[in-house]
Amino acid sequence: MLTIRCQLGELDAWEEFVQAWQPRLWGFVLNMLCDQQRSEDVLQEIWARVVLSLVRLQDPARLDAWMFAVARRTIADELRAEYRRPPPGELEDIPTPDDSLELVAIIDLLEAKLSELHPLDREAVVLHYLNERPLREVAEMCGVPIGTVKSRLFRARKAIQTSVRETEDS
Repeated sequence: MLTIRCQLGELDAWEEFVQAWQPRLWGFVLNMLCDQQRSEDVLQEIWARVVLSLVRLQDPARLDAWMFAVARRTIADELRAEYRRPPPGELEDIPTPDDSLELVAIIDLLEAKLSELHPLDREAVVLHYLNERPLREVAEMCGVPIGTVKSRLFRARKAIQTSVRETEDS
C-alpha cells in the first residue's frame, strides 16, 4: 500500500502519493479560501505537516479522513479569526432536501457563491458536496454532530438561494 511505503521513507512512493493527493487537496483548499495565492501557501503548509506526521498514521484505511483533517486544521489556522465568529443563527437538526434536482442546481451555483459563505458553512459544503464525503464523515472531520453539519448545509443552501434571488432582482 502506498501509505505504508511512504511511512517507510520510499521516495518513489512519496512522488506517487503527492501526485494522487495534490488535486484533491488543492480543490479543497482553494474552495475553502477562495484566493489562489493564499491557497498555494496553505497547501505548502499542509504538505509540510503531512510529511512530518504521516508516520504516526496507524490505520492506513483512514487515510482520506486523516488527510482532510490535516488540511482542515491547517485552513482553520489560516482562518482563525473568522472561525471565532459564530455563524449567524446556528440551527439545529434541519433535514437536507430530498429533491435531487434542487441539489444539482445548488451545486452548479456553488462555484460563484462559495466565497460569500461563512467559513464553517463553506467547509461543510466543500467536504460534503464537492469532495463527496458522507455526512457522518464530515461530522467526524469537523468535530461536530451530524445535525450541525446538516444545519450548516441548510444554511449554506439558503444563503446561496438568497444571493441568487438578490442577483436576479438587480
